[in-house]
Amino acid sequence: MNIPKLFQLTAKDKAHYKNLIEKIDITQKNEIIGILGIKIASLLNEEKLNSVEEELIEDMAQLVKILEIHTNLPETIVRKILFAMSYFIDENDEIPDVIPNYGYLDDITVVTWIMDDIKGDIPSVANA
Repeated sequence: MNIPKLFQLTAKDKAHYKNLIEKIDITQKNEIIGILGIKIASLLNEEKLNSVEEELIEDMAQLVKILEIHTNLPETIVRKILFAMSYFIDENDEIPDVIPNYGYLDDITVVTWIMDDIKGDIPSVANA
């Protein structure tokens, strides 16, 4: 996606998020995916999605598929994926999701960072 870099992760942000990733409880995977489905359904019920929202939905679908296909992923990768999902689900993250046209810029930035980070560790992540 070619979105403007209105929201960027600093080294401090990444360190903070890495700390949060370590605390993700992978036993909550099904609950997180369930809430993710509700969040996506609510977005799809809106009249029109912007390009960031569309990309986030596609990315979330890809991450769910990765978890389904690659059942023996290392816990570190599963935590990163669940963190990306959890960040997207959280409506009151760095930029609250309710802010029109800007609310998901932080989400797409975090999700892209996670996807870029894990793509070398997952076979055919681009085709998953």
